[in-house]
Amino acid sequence: MSDRMSRLRRMMGPPAEERETLKPESVSNLPEGGTWAAPGVYVLETSHPLEEPYGAATLAGLPLAAERLSPWGGANPPCFLDLETTGLAGGTGTYAFLAGIGTLEGPFLAVRQVFLLSPSRETEWLETVDRLIPRKAGFVTYNGRRFDLPLLQTRAILSRRGPFRPGSAHLDLLGIARSLWRCSLPSCRLGEVERSILKVQREAEDVPGWQIPSLYAEFLRTKDAAPLAGVFLHNRLDILSLAALKTHLGRILAGEIDRGQECLLAGDLWAARGEWEKAVKFWTNALEGSESHGEALLRLASRAKAERRWETAVELWEQSREACRSSLSVLEELAKAYEHRLNRLEDALSRAEEGLRHLDSRRGLKGVAWLPERQAWLHRIARLKKKIDAQKVNFR
Repeated sequence: MSDRMSRLRRMMGPPAEERETLKPESVSNLPEGGTWAAPGVYVLETSHPLEEPYGAATLAGLPLAAERLSPWGGANPPCFLDLETTGLAGGTGTYAFLAGIGTLEGPFLAVRQVFLLSPSRETEWLETVDRLIPRKAGFVTYNGRRFDLPLLQTRAILSRRGPFRPGSAHLDLLGIARSLWRCSLPSCRLGEVERSILKVQREAEDVPGWQIPSLYAEFLRTKDAAPLAGVFLHNRLDILSLAALKTHLGRILAGEIDRGQECLLAGDLWAARGEWEKAVKFWTNALEGSESHGEALLRLASRAKAERRWETAVELWEQSREACRSSLSVLEELAKAYEHRLNRLEDALSRAEEGLRHLDSRRGLKGVAWLPERQAWLHRIARLKKKIDAQKVNFR
């Protein structure tokens, strides 16, 4: 029990009466232009015009983005949040020492960076972060659903505070980014999305994320903030990237950026929300892209099938069959629709026989499942031949 209490005291920090009072003169080389929000809490503020280019993007469409992304949690006023922490593992041993908070203020994005100079001042740091976030703000993060906000909740509980902004709207851009680019990018880390999608090249003074915990540990030992200049820059660029990415995603999902594969996958995102009219519009636009044409036909055919528009579904499946290499699933859909919905038995037989040939050509890839599947196709063909023969007899 004694060991457990000792560990808990270390995590909580010393009691208020024992805490040191960090004075500005006790720390050297903090970024210029900041203010002391509380003992041991330094706030640096910068302002960025929305019209200012950021890579290949701007923030000009940012005021519209919350409404465009509202099905995924977008809300006004937005609050862009990114934390720098003592580690990435999470849990009670990890705490945040720098919070980047981005808010819309007229034609500018204001970025306030709240820096914790000592773990003993975490309560004041949390109070400052909470005070700088607008009431009823909608959070915008990148993987913040799993890391940033749970970490703030944990630290608030350990500091004997109430829950940190319970029930707040939350838009996590990582999920949308993965839906659009997981197959086209090496990874969906924010840095990769910056380089490949936003065309952002970070400044040389930036530091890689894996170095940040050790740089802060060195600061706690020396009280020299000079090596943290790159950490402040890294955090500020993360906030700007969040804002630029939100703007860019809003434009994609509003149909303002019309590229084949992105258009196809944007349709999937709307379909997952039950917005079928918007999904069909995006899939139709995706027909224009050579890399997305075949998949767009299949999605449109599947939707026509769900709406029981059989003639349209068959037409789209046939286009898919002609435009791309035939697939067993498409041939099976055609055979079923011709037989059971349109009563075109000869066409059903033709597609069934094509399906059997296609299956036989893949025998080496099918393993133990090949024989039962072949029997199903043979059964379908035999049934169709009997139906056709019976139809001929009745016709006579």
